[in-house]
Amino acid sequence: MKRNQYTYIERNKNHDDSFICRNCGAPVHSWAPGTSQRNHCPYCLHSLHVDITPGDRKELCRGIMEPIGLWVREDGDTALLHRCRKCGALRSNRLAGDDDDRALRTLAETALQAVESAGK
Repeated sequence: MKRNQYTYIERNKNHDDSFICRNCGAPVHSWAPGTSQRNHCPYCLHSLHVDITPGDRKELCRGIMEPIGLWVREDGDTALLHRCRKCGALRSNRLAGDDDDRALRTLAETALQAVESAGK
């Protein structure tokens, strides 16, 4: 964990932004290992379209963001790609250390199958 992320978690332990996932109904803690801002459910990988810039909560759409793929950023971090079901916006969210491995594998396999199907 990077120092600034540890500091953020320590600083914000008393500020609880825990939530219930609107997609799967799971309770989700606001802190996440390996990232400074929880922005998706670690179980189903869905998010909410709530930010214009990370953490600002100023986006009015509030639609469910569906995970549609994975990518590796220039800095080497792996990120989820989300598309808003309501408005179609695309966003990238860094993976968290507690994201479900099976959900990540399924997402990667589904994305690969879609690419293979498109090529036929």
